Amino acid sequence: MKVIDVSYWQKDLNYDTAVANGVQGVIVKITEGQSIEDTWWGHVSECDTRDIPWGVYCYSHATTPEEAIAEANEVLYLLGNNKQSMGVWFDFEAPECLSCADPTGVCSAFVNAINARGIACGIYASLSTLTDIIHVNELGDYIPYWVAQYSNRCEFNDYFPNNRLAGWQYSDQCYIGDTNVDMNEWYV
Repeated sequence: MKVIDVSYWQKDLNYDTAVANGVQGVIVKITEGQSIEDTWWGHVSECDTRDIPWGVYCYSHATTPEEAIAEANEVLYLLGNNKQSMGVWFDFEAPECLSCADPTGVCSAFVNAINARGIACGIYASLSTLTDIIHVNELGDYIPYWVAQYSNRCEFNDYFPNNRLAGWQYSDQCYIGDTNVDMNEWYV
């Protein structure tokens, strides 16, 4: 599946052009930390109008499990009863996250808080973060991963053959019309 991820930076995206260019799913930034992403509902409405599957991501600033749970609670509050088919994603890339005392515990806390409400949740990170910072093998093998690796192929399963690769972000330099988007292959 051809999937894009969007935020404020893609606020002027023409969704008809996106569909015409083969976009089959959208992951929408819903929060940054505990702050609402102003454009999230507009993106979701555009997807719903066109029956495009969508999910959401939280760009995390959590450095403790407690902060991660607070971020998850904000995402759950904003989603309300809206049923996203592509899940919730914990975007773990901010410098303060990468240098926190327990990155694996922070990721686990967010995922568990979302899963406890019956909603699928995964982790978005670069391959180097997953191999060098987060202890993937200490997390449940049911957790899906969305991996950023700008290369000719994603090597996630070379390192973690027993874990689920849900999506591969292979470029941050694609355009739909005049709008720059991150492009992803989606497998689930």
